Amino acid sequence: MTFATQDSLNWAVAPAALTATLDNGSQVEVPGKVAQVRSDNGRVLGITSPTYEVYQNANLKALVEPLIQEGVLKIVTQGYLGKGEKVFIQAEMTQGYRIVGEDHKGMMTLLNSHDGSSTLAAGVTDQRVICSNTFAMALKSMSHKIRHNGDIYSKALEITETIQFVNEGMEKFGEAAEILATTKCNEETLDSLLSYAFKREDVTTLRPRNQIVEFYRNGVGTEGKTLWDGLNGLTQWVTHNSSKKEGTRFASTNFGKGSEVTRRFMNSALSLA
Repeated sequence: MTFATQDSLNWAVAPAALTATLDNGSQVEVPGKVAQVRSDNGRVLGITSPTYEVYQNANLKALVEPLIQEGVLKIVTQGYLGKGEKVFIQAEMTQGYRIVGEDHKGMMTLLNSHDGSSTLAAGVTDQRVICSNTFAMALKSMSHKIRHNGDIYSKALEITETIQFVNEGMEKFGEAAEILATTKCNEETLDSLLSYAFKREDVTTLRPRNQIVEFYRNGVGTEGKTLWDGLNGLTQWVTHNSSKKEGTRFASTNFGKGSEVTRRFMNSALSLA
């Protein structure tokens, strides 16, 4: 299982020649491959091609640093997954939003990899203040994904329009939330949405089903009446109960299965509204 580690990200990554040890003890260089190595502890984070372009942690932080200095954003968490193969930054808007009568905070999540497993990515998430629920928004147009090639540093500049990026995401999410909050939902509909979200044909065998239903009915700020209650019931489980370990829940909520399940649920719910 992958865990999230809080970290200042004050380290770099550099390629190193990859060698193989022969039976006679001699070493030969492996052609067409390099190891990506952490500068602070020497750990190998992954094996990539020599053309793989590392996007350094310092550059990732620089994407949001100017707006942090201006007081428009503040970093709420940053760190890495595994040994540092993936790194992340979450910056929160200092200005809140009012959605469906509740206070919300817009956040920009930056995710980068050093092992060739994923692109440099940025997306909008939302923090529901009343319950500390995190929604990974189902808004594909609000996501940037940039491949690790020679253009990565120039293309990353597209992400620097941070305020517009988050504001547009929150505006779209707010419109979707209002729709969900005015569309009725019963338990049968909720089960259908959970079946789609978890890709489980028989939702009665879904382990968290009963807990999600309870959160839908009697969670923080839910009444068991609307699609919005259903989404909040699901995200309350994802954020607080999907794993006993906080680091595992964080990784799942923002980058893993919890994020995917929430997106599928929200997209499916909007198709019913």
